[in-house]
Amino acid sequence: MLSPADRLEHYKTSLEQQLKDLATTIRSYLCLKSATTPELSNQANRLWELGQRYRLVVKGSNQAATVALLSVCHDVYRSLQNSISKLVHELVQISAQVTDFETECLHLNHEQNQTKTPAALTEFRNFLEESLKLLQNQVKYLELHLSQLQPKFAAPESSLEAFKSDLHLPEPAEARITLGLAKIERLSSFPLTL
Repeated sequence: MLSPADRLEHYKTSLEQQLKDLATTIRSYLCLKSATTPELSNQANRLWELGQRYRLVVKGSNQAATVALLSVCHDVYRSLQNSISKLVHELVQISAQVTDFETECLHLNHEQNQTKTPAALTEFRNFLEESLKLLQNQVKYLELHLSQLQPKFAAPESSLEAFKSDLHLPEPAEARITLGLAKIERLSSFPLTL
């Protein structure tokens, strides 16, 4: 059986590793999103333009052209949906890791008979929860604005602009995430204090 000091060291090592893994996963997500953003923007532009053509063709009632345009619109829409689904999948993995981290924090508190989480862990937990919420909200808005771009709706250009705007996090949110990730990466030089 491990001594209390050894148990504390075990938790410290485990929590540091979980934080490093989370930082890697979040950075991976941000890289994936950053790499797909230009393509998503281009595809959204294309979908909106195709939707405008579709409405013109429907008014002209050219059946063959209507079917062809609707098919192309569906392909572009499906491609956008698939890209957003990949982001959602990554966020589910991040969420699971955040839950594991929080569970480990609770186990540490219980074992140490503490009612209050150490300040360093509280800071990291708050950062992770806030970052996850920001990223999840961003994807929800992307899904919402994408659904408005379907050709069957008369999507105003503002829907396209909203979608393209939602591809980017606001600068303060992006800065908070970058700062939080930097603090996690600093753990190799300045270990976690419990």
